[in-house]
Amino acid sequence: MSFTLANEIIEELEHNGFEAYIVGGVVRDRLLERQTGDIDIATSAMPDEVQRIFSKTIPVGIEHGTVIVRHGNQSFEVTTFRTEGRYEDFRRPTEVHFHHSIEADLSRRDYTINALALDRYGSIIDPYGGQDDIKHNLLKAVGLPAERFKEDPLRMMRGIRFVSILGFEFEEETYSALVENAYLLKKISVERIRDEFEKMLCGEHCEHALDLLEKSKVNQHLPGGPFDLQIYLGKYRWGSLKSIEERWAAFLIRNSVEDANEWLRVWKLPNQVKAKTVLIVSLIQGLVDCASMLTIYKYGLDVLKSVLRVKRFLGDELELEEEDLETLHTQLPIKNRSELAMDGNDLQRFLKRNPGPWIAEYIEQIERGVIEGKIENTPSGVKEWIEEWQQPQGKD
Repeated sequence: MSFTLANEIIEELEHNGFEAYIVGGVVRDRLLERQTGDIDIATSAMPDEVQRIFSKTIPVGIEHGTVIVRHGNQSFEVTTFRTEGRYEDFRRPTEVHFHHSIEADLSRRDYTINALALDRYGSIIDPYGGQDDIKHNLLKAVGLPAERFKEDPLRMMRGIRFVSILGFEFEEETYSALVENAYLLKKISVERIRDEFEKMLCGEHCEHALDLLEKSKVNQHLPGGPFDLQIYLGKYRWGSLKSIEERWAAFLIRNSVEDANEWLRVWKLPNQVKAKTVLIVSLIQGLVDCASMLTIYKYGLDVLKSVLRVKRFLGDELELEEEDLETLHTQLPIKNRSELAMDGNDLQRFLKRNPGPWIAEYIEQIERGVIEGKIENTPSGVKEWIEEWQQPQGKD
């Protein structure tokens, strides 16, 4: 997203007599010279005042002070400075108090590296020493760590995600609070934990994050737990995996999960992600030959490339490379069943038989024969094979 556009919003708010800053993780990532994502803005303006100033707004969270401002075809969350009351559901505060101080607003953040604000001139407001912690690769809670984690236990998983993404380490007091309060993760919905866990799996330093899960006993309080993790620091290159399904598959195989489908069901993965992950695991564990034309035809390039990447990640010997797989795929006589020279209706007419289960059996045999090069994929070639096929016809 554009800092220039964000600063134009800030300038307009200031022109109307309010303070405004870019806040949160985007400031951290800019300091780390990392690619930045969504840009959030905090302001002293109340939500109704933000809506009055800007012509294109969406009131997505008025009760919490948040308004989306559309500017330059981009969306920016603009939130009123606020402090928060007690947390009763381990997720949301029971009440929100709007404030006129950016320092007070930053006090409710989780870690010091996220408790940063940037004005439109490039100056940083840093009341909790976040810049120094960034320089020392430290994760330190804002205020009392135990209080931050009891307010929202998911902050512990977020911290472990930062270990994976940024390569940071927990500050001693914050780590102690993590160990002492890990049991509170049982209070958090599976979906929220899963989202953080998946982001952790996508980090460059994932192995260190997994090691932290093990040492802190946090893994004992996650869905599907208690479970033990097999950690081999420095051995695995998580960056070589391209999709979340590949990462889940690698994690499951690495840790000898017996029933991948059931384990992922507990984690409430979307059906499509779960199905592909389970397929990758089953193909690897079933020692399927990826160089077989039938295998390539049945599962396709996408799945088999994932299989090869996970096998390479695990250190298995590969029967072929991805480029070889692509070459073999181009050599397939057909790419799908619809390309067969004869379909079910053609078979009925040729054999003068009524519809029935026999059609599916014939089509499957013809499909296999064409892929293996035993049947010429022409009407005459298929008819010739049918006449030679010694298959009892049965009754219609």
